[in-house]
Amino acid sequence: MRKVLISMYVLWFVFGIQIGYAYPQLESAEHVIQIVQFSSTYIKELDSDHDRVRVHTAELLAPDTKFSHNLVLKIDGNIVLEGIFWNSKIMIGDVEDDSRPEVFLYEYSVGSAGAMGLSVFSRVENQWTRIFGDPVKSIFADDDDDDRFSSKYLGNSRIGFSDNVTNLTGELDMSESHFTQEQLKDMVFQTDPISEYIVHYENIGCQIDAVRWVFAFSHPNGVLTVHDMYRFDYPEKVFKLYETKIQNNDVTLAKMNYD
Repeated sequence: MRKVLISMYVLWFVFGIQIGYAYPQLESAEHVIQIVQFSSTYIKELDSDHDRVRVHTAELLAPDTKFSHNLVLKIDGNIVLEGIFWNSKIMIGDVEDDSRPEVFLYEYSVGSAGAMGLSVFSRVENQWTRIFGDPVKSIFADDDDDDRFSSKYLGNSRIGFSDNVTNLTGELDMSESHFTQEQLKDMVFQTDPISEYIVHYENIGCQIDAVRWVFAFSHPNGVLTVHDMYRFDYPEKVFKLYETKIQNNDVTLAKMNYD
């Protein structure tokens, strides 16, 4: 199985022409935060005269300077997403490996959890369409996931956990932790919003791993990670959730697959 891990930064390097302009602060009257130009060598993307490749433009703009959650994403002059956090960045990748690049928008919240959001836009029937986004709720919603996991002390420094979202259960070995037995008996798990997106390719196509950290009591006592795995569906041109895994130090303790 061929597996190539692609970080967010590697996504800058794709087919065609790319020019990125990043503005950490507003430097123009248009409130331009970032502009990225990119192109494709795919024949259907050529101009009608076939003399040059069509160049697309993705822009991250601020209509005003009053709020931190008000950026706008435009692609080829059309608004495709609003209400974006200021700590955000446009990147380019090729989901289908067809030399027709997609636009990746990574959002970063300003909270202590360091939450992230990811939207992916592709040209579907000549329109820029979002093919990936959190299908359940926004990671920046007011409600949190502190009650997602419940625990039960099993003795011998082992804790049984239950995921109230997926109903997955498992056992966690805490023998090497600094917690006392009394603390383990009163263990409370805190689940963070999504803190990382890993985009990678295998022989089954492009996949996105959305990672949430689970902490014992509070930061920085990370004990579990929840991985929601999304796979690109070629016929429907969208990403679909196909697997959830709960891990400890890269060891899978529980998982489930979706049809």
